[in-house]
Amino acid sequence: MNKGSIVTFEELLNSLALDTHLDIRDATKSGGCTIRFDQHINITLERHDKWVYLFSPVMSILNSLPEDFFSSLLQIHLFGLATHHCWFGYDAGGQRVLLFYPLDLESSTSETAMDRIETFVDQVQYWQENLPNIASALKPPQEARMVAERFKRKW
Repeated sequence: MNKGSIVTFEELLNSLALDTHLDIRDATKSGGCTIRFDQHINITLERHDKWVYLFSPVMSILNSLPEDFFSSLLQIHLFGLATHHCWFGYDAGGQRVLLFYPLDLESSTSETAMDRIETFVDQVQYWQENLPNIASALKPPQEARMVAERFKRKW
């Protein structure tokens, strides 16, 4: 990658492929891939126009959660300060909390893109370790329901 110029999706994948068995052609053609970091952190990269969206599961939801769990997530990522500009999302189909980051390729150099990915991997590891503690610290009310029941699509 050219250090001082804008990074392309293919250049970004080439940099990430050094320690993986990533098929650059397939990933570039399909517009996305999942890469494993540190033997246990799966990061999915999806390209949409000038953006690459990074996301990774940080917590599986196996039981009912306290009603204020999701409001706590919103407070944690208020303005992105506590999460280094990463954001929480909810995957209703997979019953999990995701962390994601939108990477603007047009305003990123290879160096800044790689720094953002490293920061994102660090944030995923941090929240994988700490979100379950936050959830267990909140007291679930007796009438707590499974998250899937509260967020079912209604159409």
